[in-house]
Amino acid sequence: LMPELIRQGVRPVIITYKSDTEWEINTPIYKISPYLIRGIFKKITITRVISEYFYYKNTFKEIKRIIKKHEINIVFSFSNPQASNILGAMIKRKLNIPFVSHFSDPWYDNPYKIFEGLSKWKTLFLEKFIIKNSDKIVFTNPQALDLVMQKYPQLWRKKSEVIAHCYNPKDYPEKVEKSDKFIFSYIGAFYKQRNPNIFFQSLEKVLNNNPELKKKCLVKLIGVINDYTGYSKEKVEIMINQYGLAEIVEVLPVVNYQESLGFMKEADCLINIDANFKNSPFLPSKLIDYAGSETMILGISPQNSPTDIFLEKLGYKNFDYSQKKELEEYLENLINQRVDIRINKQFLEKFNVQNIVRKFINLFQEVLNN
Repeated sequence: LMPELIRQGVRPVIITYKSDTEWEINTPIYKISPYLIRGIFKKITITRVISEYFYYKNTFKEIKRIIKKHEINIVFSFSNPQASNILGAMIKRKLNIPFVSHFSDPWYDNPYKIFEGLSKWKTLFLEKFIIKNSDKIVFTNPQALDLVMQKYPQLWRKKSEVIAHCYNPKDYPEKVEKSDKFIFSYIGAFYKQRNPNIFFQSLEKVLNNNPELKKKCLVKLIGVINDYTGYSKEKVEIMINQYGLAEIVEVLPVVNYQESLGFMKEADCLINIDANFKNSPFLPSKLIDYAGSETMILGISPQNSPTDIFLEKLGYKNFDYSQKKELEEYLENLINQRVDIRINKQFLEKFNVQNIVRKFINLFQEVLNN
């Protein structure tokens, strides 16, 4: 987004977390510390709340100086993390600078999370604080917008807009070496509610019925080992062995964004798996990166989810968790290369970074004019 914003005439000032990664962008960049509390203090609610309060207060002072120095006329906060939205709402309330918030995922209503007690009250309070102080609220898909905004006044809902994730066609490598095997690739982490079990079950069934296909296919799992999400190297290996897929599955480490695009281009089919949530509100940014590679995508996601709708319009197949037999038939046809896919390039072009940034600029201009 940032290089394209600059190309289209915006002069952004970036405020981001301190990290080892350097942003190679010709624009002012300031790095702030993330909120951190350690040891026993993390377990004491009142101590945690007070320390968090002072973190936001001190960080706001730091950002206020940056805003004044660069004469910022609009603030756009991108989440996750929600800290950016909270700080954006503070800037709006205290400095009255136009503010656009962004929710790549729901927060209080996120089905991956269960908030209880004080945490539940605090999350709802802060989300309401963000929504109330936003001049515009951006969601990546209509389902997420409906889920979050259904509990707020209609007047606040009118501030909401849908602007999806984007891809940049210039970021992908022009040439990649293709294997003589049919390569399925999955890029990213596994989670308890979003894992490859259904894909592995179906593939196991196909290969048991057609043993000769083992020589024709390869599965690459890139960046799935992640102790934070509960998928250690040992657990991933146990899962692969459980389905008898050890000889055709290759587990690769986490790679940077540019390398991930190379893996997307070399694959014959990219696997996208969503959790089996009813009325799923998720449209993964990875899915849009997948689409931009113009490599075939196989989706496993609930019916009428943002992923299901996106893949259908793009021209690819999605299967819900009840369609195991249909998925098995499709996998067999894929490996035998009996599937003909035609991409709806006119639909795909809507997600090109040039078009998405144009939408953002129009939104910023609308806020400024009002």
